Amino acid sequence: MSSRALSIFSITAASCLCFSAHAAIIEIINPSFELTSRPLLAGEQTNGMAGAGTPVATRFPFQSGIPTWDDPVEVSGWRTRYQPPPNTSINRAGVLHPPTINGQPFIQGQHGQNVFANQISRAGQALNHILQPNTTYRLDFLGGIGRFDSNYFFAVSFITVPTLDTLPLDGDSGVDTRRLAITSGLSHPPEANGQMLPYFLEYTTPPVLPPQHANRFLGITLFGSDGIPRVLLDDFRLEATPVPPPASASLLLLCSLAARRRLR
Repeated sequence: MSSRALSIFSITAASCLCFSAHAAIIEIINPSFELTSRPLLAGEQTNGMAGAGTPVATRFPFQSGIPTWDDPVEVSGWRTRYQPPPNTSINRAGVLHPPTINGQPFIQGQHGQNVFANQISRAGQALNHILQPNTTYRLDFLGGIGRFDSNYFFAVSFITVPTLDTLPLDGDSGVDTRRLAITSGLSHPPEANGQMLPYFLEYTTPPVLPPQHANRFLGITLFGSDGIPRVLLDDFRLEATPVPPPASASLLLLCSLAARRRLR
């Protein structure tokens, strides 16, 4: 390539980049479930989650499984239905410090020590982000099924909520949540039980938001199983990328074609 052609290509490419869309990271509080008010013991799981400032009971699901308030734990960011003290009803969704069973790890490949474990419940988080039109939202996360559990799939949804205080549980009666999108067909391969793998949910909003979603906060809901296997989730990351307007998309194509012709 001649120096003149290289110069022309560089200028053209730089001009095109001015019109490219850039992804922005949307903050998820406690994306890897490591923000707990105290370290969990191996095999210990919180009996639900209620956000910073509100402790929940804990239990050992691989032993007796009975919740106790002897040393409660606060979990930042995420929320489930809350059972205040001295209630010891079992909530089958919470932060788990995976144990070793018969000399083998129940799960591996997670980010950090903890994972989110859910059997027959829901958890969620309302995000400090107003839903935007013409935007692609991509949520990446790790999912797994425990080494000794039966097979299952992952269900994660985008929702909108009117306030950050709204309980962000998709499908719960009496809660003002409205679904945008939900994962489909994310079955964990049976041969990978005991190992976390990457998955994602992606959704693009229309140019004009429908009234039921306009001026509302974006949220995430995490679903459990039919009650038998533990659905394990971890390491969430959310990006928002504006969709280029038609004129910008056309200009990007023209820039690319022009650069190719000049290089020839």
